[in-house]
Order: sequence, then structure tokens, then C-alpha cells
Amino acid sequence: MKTKILSFLLFLLLASIMNAQEYRHQNEISIWPDGAPGSNEKNWPWKSYKQEWKVDSVTKTEMVINVTEPSIQIFLPPKEKNTGAAVIICPGGGYSIEVIGKEGYDIAKKLNDLGIAGIVLKYRHYDKFAALEDAHRAIRYTRSMANEWNIDASKVGIGGFSAGGHLALHSAVNLNFQSKDRKTDDLDKLSNSPDFLMLIYPASNSYGGLEIKQKIVPAFIAVASNDIYLPASIDLFSRLLKISSPVELHVYQNGGHGFGPGTPECACSNWFELFYNWLKVNNFIQ
Repeated sequence: MKTKILSFLLFLLLASIMNAQEYRHQNEISIWPDGAPGSNEKNWPWKSYKQEWKVDSVTKTEMVINVTEPSIQIFLPPKEKNTGAAVIICPGGGYSIEVIGKEGYDIAKKLNDLGIAGIVLKYRHYDKFAALEDAHRAIRYTRSMANEWNIDASKVGIGGFSAGGHLALHSAVNLNFQSKDRKTDDLDKLSNSPDFLMLIYPASNSYGGLEIKQKIVPAFIAVASNDIYLPASIDLFSRLLKISSPVELHVYQNGGHGFGPGTPECACSNWFELFYNWLKVNNFIQ
């Protein structure tokens, strides 16, 4: 009997891991065909490079580390639900790892259910400015494929979780950044500015902070009251109000940091519906 139980538990574990690995390279596109600018050994924080995938033993979510060649993965909604809106999704992980399962693939699938395209960005997380350049490139790349992917080029937003939220905000407030190693191409003719922001428990005051001097694109923020980054979200909300930037903030009683698509403990999975309604209010969805 014990043997049967152990075999069953092993089967469930393997099935969970296989499910987590299902999306690793699905619809993956390199955003820098000639190699990411400045992505070479002298700039990497590791002695040797080998991109690695891990599955968290508790949550069973997919994680990726040592990313030096960024890419996007495309998750498109069914044609009958398509709203034309798209979100570049930046998973969190403190710029040291990317929680690409819970804060990437799972988010894209939920957005697809609402008729929104989810573009999961695997960015160079070893440097916040390399990551910024990847985010801008992902925005331009998505606009360049708008017709093929049935996306409205004027409804391309960017969103992120924790450090990914910092990256998303960074992409909206630092539009003029360009590394000295980068050569321009046809994509640079397209705007690198997102049309809106989806910031979920963003670490907006971390990693050097971000100075917001002028009005930016509309922003949606969701966070839990018992999250260490709650003060950062409230501060960001206040700063955006002062410069007359459209902004909406939702604070859940529970959830802590990292609730992703929502947990039973926080009953906060409805942030997707709140976000959808906010897009309608701001005319990104008709």
C-alpha cells in the first residue's frame, strides 16, 4: 500500500514538473537577432554562462537564471475574444532570477482569457539598464508585429511583478536610454514608450529608485497591505497623482509579496478583472 502511495505521489510530482516545463520555449522569439548589445562575458556577473531552469519545490513554478540572450514568448487570445490590447509581461525575481512561471506564463494565460495578448519577456536580469533596453526592444518588436498578431499598435502596455514592476515603470520614465554598444535598425523607427502600465506589487523604490519628473502613461497598481513594498506603491501612487498621471491603486488586506495570479488566502485573483475594467475606463478596450 505504501509503495502505491509513494508511486502516486511521485507521479503527481513528475506531472507537475512536466506541466511547469511545458511553456519553456513555446512561441519563443529572439528580440536581438544579431545578439543583445553589450551581452558578453566581461559584463556578466557569472564566471561562466549557462542559462538554467529550475522548478520551485513548493510552488512548482518555473524559474530561469543566467539570461544573457533575451527573448519574448507570444500568447495570443482566441480571435473571438481578442480586444487588440497587449501586455509585455516582466516576471519578478530581484534582478537575480526570473519567476517566469507564476509571474509570466500563468499571467499571459489569464490575460488571454480576457482577450488580451500576453508577451512574456525573458530579460537580461544581471543589469537593470540591460533589462531596460530589452523592455524597450520588446515594446518595439510587438508593435512591428501588430498586424500579424492582431494587436492594436496603440494599445501595447507593459507590466511586471516586484523587480519586473520596477522594470516596467523604468521603461516608461526613461525613454531616452540607449547603450553605447547598440546599433540602430528599422525597429528604432517605432516608439519604445508603452501605452499603459500594469504594476503588480512593484518594487518601484528599489534598485536605485526612479525619478519621475513629468506625466507618464496611465498606470494600474495592485499590492497587498502586508507586502514589504506597500509603502513604495503608495508613494508611487501619490507621486503620479501630483503630476496628473492617470493612476489606479488597489490594496488587498492579505497576500504578502508575490501573490502572482492570486492565492486562496488573499482572494485577490480578481485583480485581472479590475485591470480589465481599468483598461475599459481608459479606452484601451472598447
